[in-house]
Amino acid sequence: MGKMVHTTTITVYDRDSSYQQVGELLHQHANSILLRVGYPMADQNVAIIFLILNMTTDELGALTGKLGQIQTVKVKSTSLKV
Repeated sequence: MGKMVHTTTITVYDRDSSYQQVGELLHQHANSILLRVGYPMADQNVAIIFLILNMTTDELGALTGKLGQIQTVKVKSTSLKV
């Protein structure tokens, strides 16, 4: 199957320890990111990142799997039928 459009929400529960790892993974997939919106909540040490991605489901699985291995990160994705 070819590339599809996906939405992904990443919640980082400990910005101090995880934000750099998340940023590095997203940088590796920069060519597939159509939109990236981040909402840092510094007073709570939390960040929410919303992505719109154009990639295959295998690429999405690889990215979300790596993000999900980071202890203080939660990831939810949806594939769009367009």
